[in-house]
Amino acid sequence: MILVENKDDIKQIYNDMLTQFPKNELKSFEQFKFLSKKDEYIIYDAIENNQNIGYIIIVDDKNSKNIWIDYIAIFKQFQSKGYGHKVLGKLKELYAEYNGCFLEVEKENNNNYNTIRRVNFYKSQGAIKLPIEYYYPDYKEALPMDLFYFPYQNAKNENIFNVIRTVFSILHTDVKNLSEIYNKIKLVE
Repeated sequence: MILVENKDDIKQIYNDMLTQFPKNELKSFEQFKFLSKKDEYIIYDAIENNQNIGYIIIVDDKNSKNIWIDYIAIFKQFQSKGYGHKVLGKLKELYAEYNGCFLEVEKENNNNYNTIRRVNFYKSQGAIKLPIEYYYPDYKEALPMDLFYFPYQNAKNENIFNVIRTVFSILHTDVKNLSEIYNKIKLVE
């Protein structure tokens, strides 16, 4: 498995995103195209045996030495074959000197098995659910989600809120009420 940076096929990736992600979790194509031009927004193709099996899109927050997964997907015909595990492993390998990796995940819903399956997968890969009340900045509202963290190093006392603010300022420049959404995020005791 290798991850190859590729900002040339954003239309093809976006078309796949339309089929794999809930509409309220997707950025507009215009925003996606705008982000793809930023150095800290990295789009990787996941390649196995010379075949593109999916993609992972991250924000590289060099200041905090953390990465943030914006989207990760394995193409439908390759799902449930262990490729998600390989992609996350390769990402950790590429960013081994970083503190870790953040990931937004839909809240578990007993009426939607895929949400439970997704959370269980990330936990099995070492992700830790952070004790915060988190909201994804959707265009219309603040979408309640869970925020997970894959620790790569034994980093202590990470300022999660600074990382969130930095990533929001990169990813969600088109969301008008961004500061209101950010201010809703808080520690859960």
